[in-house]
Amino acid sequence: MDTRPVDHQAPRALKRSAYPRSVGQALLMAARVRVALWDRALRNVEEVQTKQLRRIVDHAKNTTFGRRHGFADIRSWEQFAARVPVGDYDSHSPAFEAMRTGETGILVPEKIKYFGNSSGSSTKGKPKFLPIAERQVAFQRGSAADSMYRYLVWRGEDDFTSGYTLGLFPPTTMRKEGPVFITTNPSLQSVKMPAFTKVCQIPEPEIREIADYDYKLERIADRYLDHDVRAVAGTTCWFSILFDKLLAAAARRGRKADSVRDLWPNLRVLVGGGVSADPYMPVIRERMGRDDVVLVDTYNATEGGIFACSDHSGERGMLMIPDRGVFYEFVPVEDASDLTNIGPWARRVPLWGVEKDKLYAIHVTTVSGLYSYRLGDLVRFTSTDPYRVEFAGRVSGCLSTTQELTTHVEIQRAVEHALTAIPATTVDYGCAADVGVNGTARSRYVLFAEFEPGHAPADLQAFARAFDEGLCQQNRVYREHRKDDVGIFAPELVALPPGSVKRFMKDIGNTSVQSKFPRILDDERKQLLRTYVQS
Repeated sequence: MDTRPVDHQAPRALKRSAYPRSVGQALLMAARVRVALWDRALRNVEEVQTKQLRRIVDHAKNTTFGRRHGFADIRSWEQFAARVPVGDYDSHSPAFEAMRTGETGILVPEKIKYFGNSSGSSTKGKPKFLPIAERQVAFQRGSAADSMYRYLVWRGEDDFTSGYTLGLFPPTTMRKEGPVFITTNPSLQSVKMPAFTKVCQIPEPEIREIADYDYKLERIADRYLDHDVRAVAGTTCWFSILFDKLLAAAARRGRKADSVRDLWPNLRVLVGGGVSADPYMPVIRERMGRDDVVLVDTYNATEGGIFACSDHSGERGMLMIPDRGVFYEFVPVEDASDLTNIGPWARRVPLWGVEKDKLYAIHVTTVSGLYSYRLGDLVRFTSTDPYRVEFAGRVSGCLSTTQELTTHVEIQRAVEHALTAIPATTVDYGCAADVGVNGTARSRYVLFAEFEPGHAPADLQAFARAFDEGLCQQNRVYREHRKDDVGIFAPELVALPPGSVKRFMKDIGNTSVQSKFPRILDDERKQLLRTYVQS
């Protein structure tokens, strides 16, 4: 039972940061300068990206890798592509392991102090230890600022730093391992945060370091109820959960609040990433009590930081950041017969050579010693003037029963199509496949979805048909193999009982505020979700 005193008084004046308005005005001026430089870089992508590449190879020309591949003579991307093969974690890992023991001069000349611990599709969930050079940290600070600069300029906001930015991030991890530290990229960024930003950042360390995310969100809601929160940053799927906790904290104190707007009236911007925000935005807007919510979406990875972010143009995709220490290359999917085993000399194109609407496997060269390194992500460019990109899925995370290679973004868009056709609100969802249905050689997709109480589709079968229509619109091969059930049967919709999403995340051990409900489900997780329905 909660024994804290109930506050029946009118809400106190919101606590603002120590910064006067003049700091926000100076920040907006700096943002305008940076955005202008960024726009100019996008108009000269070949020149800017070539400069990034030459700086990287020149820095590493006397390393073991640099001497082996003739970095000292490289002056163009064509020379680089002819000498440096496409790589992945396995091809880089012997060098990474040596660098973790403190060796220098292997991939970069300097000692690497930090290694980001990450697990992903490219290693089938096995831990990866990725070098993060001090130079990368500096570039990441810049690209993180870029995402907010673009927003401030678009909005013309000159008082942003008078309030607080609330970060929903996991606890800081910094484990000493011999001469290096094993950490995560978000943890490292929080440790390396510029002093300027700490004045207007919450939560404080004692709350930030709480590992139990449910308890952490409760503490955040209770502690910062009367703070002037201007922005919330984190993984998009946790925003509405925080808002529920905030409204509950207000109710305990006897505060009348119909929405978050009544408590945090200046909160208009959410900084997300990691998952598509579209399925969550109806719930977020309803909880916030306003339609003018702005989402700053980012495409980021431990291997290099933030690659692209929202530009608030209303156009699909995120605006590339070409001048923050990362050189980009792309392998066209149609040229790779096996996406999980792309050959070392696969054809790739630089950023200035990509084509609109084609699917690519992205590769990066970074200041931390990654060279033509495959991230394991699939991307698609929605525009090349300027360069806007959207995350399309994982190389090893596609649903493919008949070589249709359906990405998780295509699944998301199919669900969005269904939600428009048959109004409903999802808590979350994921998709799996059944193979050999009814004793045949055909397959079908299985969509698992938990719907908000009182907001389930009026007709579940109609929703499944609309989902099928959306898949046909998104994926040509799926459409061809669905026709007359030639290879794929109509999808099945499994409506999950209330609380299933939270139960599932706990059962699979993903309880961090950074964890995301998987859009594509393997057979083991498919069977686990089916047990929730059966019980």
